[in-house]
Amino acid sequence: MNNKDEIHRGGYFKLMRELERRQRPFEELDEILPPEDVDLEAVHTRKVVAPEVDFRDAARFSAGRKWVELQAQFEGESALHHLHAMLIAVTRRRDPPQHALNLFFRIWAEHGNAMARELPTRWLISAATSFADVGQNGDQRALGMGLSTLFDMIKLHDSERRVTGLANSTPFRRKPGIRRPALAFQMQPYSLKGGDLDRVLLSRLWQLCERDATIRPLGMRMLWMAMTDHRSILGRVQKFKPKDDT
Repeated sequence: MNNKDEIHRGGYFKLMRELERRQRPFEELDEILPPEDVDLEAVHTRKVVAPEVDFRDAARFSAGRKWVELQAQFEGESALHHLHAMLIAVTRRRDPPQHALNLFFRIWAEHGNAMARELPTRWLISAATSFADVGQNGDQRALGMGLSTLFDMIKLHDSERRVTGLANSTPFRRKPGIRRPALAFQMQPYSLKGGDLDRVLLSRLWQLCERDATIRPLGMRMLWMAMTDHRSILGRVQKFKPKDDT
């Protein structure tokens, strides 16, 4: 393959260099995280107060800088959401300490239903990505990767579609007789009328939810969103199917 064919300049070599820079571990993390046996219920009920310092005044790679940055974002919200966001940031770095992993899994094992209900979509996706990276078992890692990839690709696809000005609940109109271009990678196009790719995708992810209690609240919340919100590619394709098949 010629380098000029690469959709990202520098190809995977540059992408991996960028990823490695983002994965530099935090410094002085022990000064930020609470003990592993912290009372999570008390953390959940406590509200985040405004930071007293600007995060940009802290050392660039310090955990304190990230903590204060997130503190400003979560001001007035549950301190458990703030701690959870910090733990997600830690899991994105190389060699996250077991202390941080144990806290992350405790939050989802003990307060998973509340977190799944309270967190905005952005942080649900981020939590799924953390499960993909550091999950305790294969089911957690597989479901985490499946959920984060599903939602990231919906966001990518539907953001590009927005340039048309059409509502995301409105499918494109059929144009009989028009020549339909080929898909990338020589893939066969999905049958909008009779295909079951979307059904199989969602059902396999749901099956993974049922096999692991820790990630189950997160998975079921995200998959219920995918099942009930008609403003995505998953909802739009149903409008091409026979009514008795929806």
